[in-house]
Amino acid sequence: MLEKIERYAEGVKRYRKAYRNWISVIWALYRNRSRIDLKLRNGLEWKAPPPLATSISRLIYHGFEVKPISDELVQFGLNGRFVSLHGWLPLDLWGLCDWNWLDVGGKRVLDVGAFIGDTAIYFALRGAREVVAFEPYPFPYQFALRNVQANGLGNVRVINAGVSGSDGTVRVTRGETTMGDELKPSEEPDAVEVPVYSLDRVLEEYGPFDVMKMDCEGCEYDAILSSRKIGELGQIQVEYHYEPDRLIEALEESGFHVRTTRPRKYYNTRARNPNTLVGYIYAEKIHGQHHLPHALP
Repeated sequence: MLEKIERYAEGVKRYRKAYRNWISVIWALYRNRSRIDLKLRNGLEWKAPPPLATSISRLIYHGFEVKPISDELVQFGLNGRFVSLHGWLPLDLWGLCDWNWLDVGGKRVLDVGAFIGDTAIYFALRGAREVVAFEPYPFPYQFALRNVQANGLGNVRVINAGVSGSDGTVRVTRGETTMGDELKPSEEPDAVEVPVYSLDRVLEEYGPFDVMKMDCEGCEYDAILSSRKIGELGQIQVEYHYEPDRLIEALEESGFHVRTTRPRKYYNTRARNPNTLVGYIYAEKIHGQHHLPHALP
């Protein structure tokens, strides 16, 4: 009960800092309005769906400057410059900070599950030497290409392919997909065939990499459990979507020190098994000082 009260109080602080009409925003969220009038304290006004009202409030609350917004485009300050993201509506932008543990400065980064390129861009602007990102679905892949170009990032490469335990192909929808879509075949007449690479092939042909981020809605199991080369990486952060035990065991056998967050239940109607358990795995080859996260939620 106390934890729920604290979360509510923190939410009220966020909305008060972000919006001039924060009371009506909270009321609209409570009533589950489909669109909410947002009057930002920096003078911007916008009608947004409820999840985006929360996302914008988090950015502003944590010190990000937000520029003009639409359903198509958002611009916000990051590391001394403004980032443009097209096709951003499914995102909670503050979720980018979930990947802050990864030490990407001066490193080659493998991004498995790129979606619209948001994390790849985030890593590049945090100092990554190069980012190679994989996204199998054509809809977010096109946005990823557009976003990399819009932000002038020549050190980010986005590849229209999936990652799994073995090489192959899959026919996937050309239509709109979200962050919760697992890689699955489509029977639509205009479906497009995309390649699927084993993680080992990716590491061999596109590597070497120092760091890997993996958020691929379940592909992490086949990819990691089938890999013989994963020990070549220095640092890995994986969002797991079911139980983490097999992944932890495989990573420890490959020489990593591993910690995890506690799983939280998340019902994902777009997954093969909608009853998911979501959390993060942090894995690192330790050379010198141990800096795995100490306090995990």
